[in-house]
Amino acid sequence: MTAAFLLAFRLAVPQDSAVLLVRVLDVTDARIGGDAILITDSSQGRARHVLLDGSDRGGTVTRWLASFGVDTLAAVILSHAHADHYGGLDEVLREIPARAFIYAGTPRTAVTYRALLGQVDALAIPVITVDSGVRMVTIATRGDSFQLQLIAPPPTCRALRSRAGSAINNCSLGVRLVRDSFAMLFPGDAQEEELGWWLDAYRSLLPAPVLKAGHHGSANAMTDAWLDAVRPEAVVISANGRQHPFAEVLELLAVRRTPAYCTADHGTVTVRVPRGGGWAVTTERAGRCRVRRG
Repeated sequence: MTAAFLLAFRLAVPQDSAVLLVRVLDVTDARIGGDAILITDSSQGRARHVLLDGSDRGGTVTRWLASFGVDTLAAVILSHAHADHYGGLDEVLREIPARAFIYAGTPRTAVTYRALLGQVDALAIPVITVDSGVRMVTIATRGDSFQLQLIAPPPTCRALRSRAGSAINNCSLGVRLVRDSFAMLFPGDAQEEELGWWLDAYRSLLPAPVLKAGHHGSANAMTDAWLDAVRPEAVVISANGRQHPFAEVLELLAVRRTPAYCTADHGTVTVRVPRGGGWAVTTERAGRCRVRRG
């Protein structure tokens, strides 16, 4: 199967369209899971870029950003305080100026996490803390724009401090990207506990044609109830290909006939959204998602 046959959703994309690009970067050298997602607002004029998470391999992420011509980041968003999401951001911030740092404000005593927050402060990067409710950030360039709907984690996360593991996963900042009729949802590493809270509190914000799978394709981050609410037509899984994704997740998506794209098998996965509607998925290489059982 060629990459051309991996294209595919909605309509053909005119070559002269202003395009929103969402690149789920191949960071399969991450020690555990690893997320790094680059959102680029337009192919016309001076593009603006947003980086969501930075894996735990800053060198890999900075090389990707350089290859895409990123010299400034309109915002850096941290989904949650686990090193496979924030560990690479220190190097990214040393190399590339950022105009805003967005996170949920979840406290944690980990030395590397506190060092990152100290670096953000030393660089005088404005901080947006989303620790309650929903906030909207608009990224605009020459009349084009997209919105980031930022969904706070549960209120219990404000006093989390030294706990780790599932507690930190369930304090993920949800990000819903919206451009015209398109939406893509990024739930960080939220597991069933936090997903259930979002289902109760923010169900109307969850539908999205494209879903970035939570927790690298773990079974504890993908349920029938969650998929019923989001109603994705494609799912992208960012994982190192050793521990993730889980068989249960791929089987669940297969039963629903929902296409899955995995960075471990497809390389960087790009969602291309032309102005005026429609979207398409392309992959760096051909393949199919292969099962890992953790």
